[in-house]
Amino acid sequence: MPKGIILTSEQQVKRRLDIMKVALELFYVKGIEKTSMREIAELAGLGKSSLYDFFESKDEIVVFAIEDQVKNAITTVQEIINANLLPEQSLREIMKITLAYSKGNTILFMWLGAKAYFLDGIYQKRIRNVRHSYQDIVQSVIEQGIKEGFFRVADVELASRLLINSMLSITYTSRPSHSMEEMLNEAVNIFLHGITV
Repeated sequence: MPKGIILTSEQQVKRRLDIMKVALELFYVKGIEKTSMREIAELAGLGKSSLYDFFESKDEIVVFAIEDQVKNAITTVQEIINANLLPEQSLREIMKITLAYSKGNTILFMWLGAKAYFLDGIYQKRIRNVRHSYQDIVQSVIEQGIKEGFFRVADVELASRLLINSMLSITYTSRPSHSMEEMLNEAVNIFLHGITV
């Protein structure tokens, strides 16, 4: 960014999103660890020092991208909730969204799984906050289903975590039994109806 040019807050947000998109392109081609800040700056049309005006590190870019993707997923899930489907239908649609975001952002979530405990505390907190926001919205559907008598009373916090994490098992399994979508349907059936006869 040329010295002396002041960006509005909207322009700053837009620039950060543009940088994130450029970084994601590089991450998917080269991998996160092999992508340098210099390469991101060059592709974004910035000097390396100007890049640091927007992001203090590559970790921050990845965390920002994860936050962005989860916020997008939350918006989509809220649209599903607003459609007033039956709770079971809502959960199925939400899990399709969860699977789609897991598949579409594999490199980000694999990086997160490997680095989560080694991130600076502020980044860990940001990731935790966005994860909890997503979990809370899934939890609200389960709570509504219990309230309306569609689901039995259960630990809704644990249930929402189990359901969300089952999508990670489907996305990253090394021994798929069917397509991801078929495994998703079966996982949701097992979650909702158990395996007993």
